[in-house]
Amino acid sequence: MKSILGKLELNSSTYLFFFLSFLCGYFKPIFFIFLLLLIHELGHIVTIKLSHYKIIKVEFFPFGGITTIEKPINSSIQKEMLISLSGCMAQLILMLFLSFFYHKGWLNIQDYQLFRTYNKIIFFFNLLPIIPLDGSIFLHSFFEKFYPYQKALFYYELISFFSFLLFFFYNIFCHVNNYFICAVLLYQFYLLKKQEKYLIHRFYLERYLYEFPYQKIKNHQTKDLKKLQKETLHFFWEKDHYLSEKELLRKYFQNLQKKYEKK
Repeated sequence: MKSILGKLELNSSTYLFFFLSFLCGYFKPIFFIFLLLLIHELGHIVTIKLSHYKIIKVEFFPFGGITTIEKPINSSIQKEMLISLSGCMAQLILMLFLSFFYHKGWLNIQDYQLFRTYNKIIFFFNLLPIIPLDGSIFLHSFFEKFYPYQKALFYYELISFFSFLLFFFYNIFCHVNNYFICAVLLYQFYLLKKQEKYLIHRFYLERYLYEFPYQKIKNHQTKDLKKLQKETLHFFWEKDHYLSEKELLRKYFQNLQKKYEKK
């Protein structure tokens, strides 16, 4: 528990948001929002720990938290789906407890309705298919189940970008105060695009260096690493025999090394 507490961080914008909110007298709303964010991230933390992944840090923004974890790109798709939804599941469990407290008369109607409103906003916001929100991570994992890694990454980015545009233009006309949220979401999308080549090479390197559990086998008539898919073992046809994906990856990295040596 102490190791987790040491990894909790408040973004500088969160300090400013809390300070201005307290000056305006919004003590109760801020308390409810932060409690919801804490419970949401706790749902992720519990599932991450059960999945035996390492937590790097948990950073809180005024509108949500981002939990950074250390895990292979080729990790279990099912675990990733579960982790992505666990925050919202924790919110649902919390809401059941609060409903019980309210019906027992231990919580007044004003606090209950306020808490329920904030809970709905945070719940549905996190389910939006926009990077880095939970909805986008679940969608990415879903694509990885049916498509090669690079194609799944492309669909993930494409849907996230157009979803962001819809969210942005909606907020222009309806919620001008959400510009900060839009700026953070756009920055997170930029960071992913910047790391795209690194992620692809890391995906290749993991498959070359380590053994992962596979659920299916695919044979290909052409030698194309873009066909590599998570939880799938691949073989590629070469002249009169099949090459395993590790053999093809070995050749790929050897050629890559020669290019760097020439430079």
